[in-house]
Amino acid sequence: MQLTPHEPPFAHGDLSVVGGRIGSKLEDFRVDEVPLYPASGEGDHWYVRLRKRGLTTQQLIGKLRDITGASDRDIGSAGMKDKHAITSQWLSVPVLNSPEPASWELPSDIELLEHSRHGNKLRTGHLVGNRFEIRLVELPEDYLPAATAMAERLQQQGLPNYYSGQRFGREGRNLRDAHYWIGNPRAHKRTPRHKRKLYPSVLQSEIFNRYLTARYALDPAVLIQGEVVRLSETRSSFVVEDLSAEQPRLDAGQIHLLGPMPGPKMKAATGVAGELEARILQELELSIDDFAALGKLAQGTRRDLRLFPESLQLSPDGARELIVRFALPSGSYATEVLRQFTGAGLLEARAFPPPPPEGEPAKKQAESSLTTADSD
Repeated sequence: MQLTPHEPPFAHGDLSVVGGRIGSKLEDFRVDEVPLYPASGEGDHWYVRLRKRGLTTQQLIGKLRDITGASDRDIGSAGMKDKHAITSQWLSVPVLNSPEPASWELPSDIELLEHSRHGNKLRTGHLVGNRFEIRLVELPEDYLPAATAMAERLQQQGLPNYYSGQRFGREGRNLRDAHYWIGNPRAHKRTPRHKRKLYPSVLQSEIFNRYLTARYALDPAVLIQGEVVRLSETRSSFVVEDLSAEQPRLDAGQIHLLGPMPGPKMKAATGVAGELEARILQELELSIDDFAALGKLAQGTRRDLRLFPESLQLSPDGARELIVRFALPSGSYATEVLRQFTGAGLLEARAFPPPPPEGEPAKKQAESSLTTADSD
């Protein structure tokens, strides 16, 4: 079975697409991490806030390893950040045998913004979300009314919380590789460690995206029997059994719809929702048992179906350029927000090769310009 990533519909098809594209320069895509908690000032770990240019988070960790002598495993981060961007994020480094961060000799593509100490290592998920400042270029001359209308609609109604194209790799290659991998258990042991972690999440993302489209087709404003929802305040989840009792809570924004990320820890849907999830798995020639067999590689969870960008602002900059600022919770994708403006396809959202330097093939330059990380 040759899979290609599901192409999500646009959130607000009744509005005009603005056009344009995300700018190609590093400065056109800025990300600042919002931490889950402040450093206490005491403890066995340095907490350092760093700004990086044109590096993946893994490359940043590698440079810190060389500077501090700490191992990759001992250096903590809350999430991965885009490569083709200027991003800031917190990392933790053990204090033992590591000099004061102010004395680190950092290369020109890394800047120390602040540092402190804390008692624990930073781990994945230790962040509230990210703030973005992204430049759109090559816009039509009369873009502003359409852009303003789209921004207002996104703030009022949000958008489906799809996984964006970078999750699936160039031309969707990660998805095809992951589907082959899960169906061939003998290949698991000889698969590199980072791909054993990547492939289950890629498959979970495709399942979620397909479910999201199917669920929106049934009207996300109306509950269906057996779906899993979460409470706004406590984030605890439950299965909807009494539609008449729970529908008013959905209308009031007290509960929110969730979609499947299969694994043994995922709360099971029942009824109509359970049948819908089972149909998605069947379409992909997958089963719940496939994920249960992966153990810790695919523990399973539920993910919000709807996303609301916070503090969305538009700042025209010149005749045909626009700076878009907003914040997103951890795990959601800025490129999905921007796709609503540009009208780009899922795999094209950040496919924006700059002109190749003299002597460098255009294909190589285009590949290096693609984003490599999530927005977590």
